[in-house]
Amino acid sequence: MNALLVKEWLEMRRNLKVIWLPIVFAILGLTQPLLVKFLPEILKAVGGVQDADALVQMMGPTTPEVILGQTLSSQYDQLGIIIFAVAAMGVILSDRNSGMLAFIMTRPVELRSYVMAKWMSQFMTAFCVLLFGYALSAYYTILLFGDLSLKRVILAFLMYVVWFCFVVGIVILASAFFKSSAAVASIAVVFAIILTALNALNSKWLALSPAYLSKSAAQFLTNGQVLEWFYVSLALTIVYLVILFSLTLLVMRQKPLQVENH
Repeated sequence: MNALLVKEWLEMRRNLKVIWLPIVFAILGLTQPLLVKFLPEILKAVGGVQDADALVQMMGPTTPEVILGQTLSSQYDQLGIIIFAVAAMGVILSDRNSGMLAFIMTRPVELRSYVMAKWMSQFMTAFCVLLFGYALSAYYTILLFGDLSLKRVILAFLMYVVWFCFVVGIVILASAFFKSSAAVASIAVVFAIILTALNALNSKWLALSPAYLSKSAAQFLTNGQVLEWFYVSLALTIVYLVILFSLTLLVMRQKPLQVENH
């Protein structure tokens, strides 16, 4: 297992993901507080807008809690998911196409260990880049708009990470199943965006969706209260993660270890 994790780390270094992925998520984290703070000045400088402040007010409340929640629900739930899906779309597919998977399986390595290493490496990567970007967003939100409750900031992040890990699990499963990187990213992104879009509905059945955790994280930042069915959604999401891992393992056992070149 350790050797497989080292392999994943070396591969991310070789692809420079350890550099550009945290930078991109940092930019996403900074976007919301900086945009809300300086949008009136930008609109006034550009011209053509008579009352820039009134336009900003139409965007809704600008409390620190709301702005940090918007970083999760607007930046990371959209661009963040797309970027990470593109970064991770070849996590298994590239090994199969290059013959690395077949080579690894000639060693005394269990397929379960291989899949677990993929999951652990991608989950740790997602956790680290999200934490980096989220911490920067929280810092600049405090700097520009006022204090935040540290407890709310931490707990909301942990809620959101569980949802994001579910998305990562979808990407890994798709990478094991499909033969095209574009298909992997497209399926995962479309599926995640549909789930987040459904959050706009006000129904208890949304607790069945892992994206409910994202909505609950944003609300917890605002008022310190989770949504009514949060714990149900959390338990179900953990079950979904176990199912995703099992399905990934099943697909890996059914699919050939190497794609034949014609």
